[in-house]
Amino acid sequence: MMKHILVFTALINCAAYAAAQTPSAAQCPFEPEYLSKHFGHPFKAGVPERGILGKACVYSSDGPKIWIDAGANPAPSVEMYRKMSNPPGTTFTAVNNDPDKAVHINAKADAPSFASISYVRKGILVNITVTGVDDKSAIAAWNSKLVQLKRIP
Repeated sequence: MMKHILVFTALINCAAYAAAQTPSAAQCPFEPEYLSKHFGHPFKAGVPERGILGKACVYSSDGPKIWIDAGANPAPSVEMYRKMSNPPGTTFTAVNNDPDKAVHINAKADAPSFASISYVRKGILVNITVTGVDDKSAIAAWNSKLVQLKRIP
């Protein structure tokens, strides 16, 4: 347990250092009109906030929320970061033929489900998560639309 705490502390310290050293993607890179048209659901303007990787943004609606967190990878590898930053039992599904080697993050069976995409582009790790999708059968459709979303940075 102590080893995991030390690794997590080191990860947080590396993230802070990396965020200070590497330019991140625009804080709120999408216009709400673009997201509303792309997903077929009305979204409000993005609200900047602090993320785990760097600067983050949340786009709200009367239902789903889109969370974007982008910045330098604070771990020795992207796979290690994903594993350390998600609960045990989380799985990752590779997006076929994706130029950025994107994956979908799949919550373990007893956790709330969500749509997501995680990829690295131009040295920036980007995690986009959609929460508030009530129908679990709709997750695949949201994931498909996330793959088609304009990539940042």
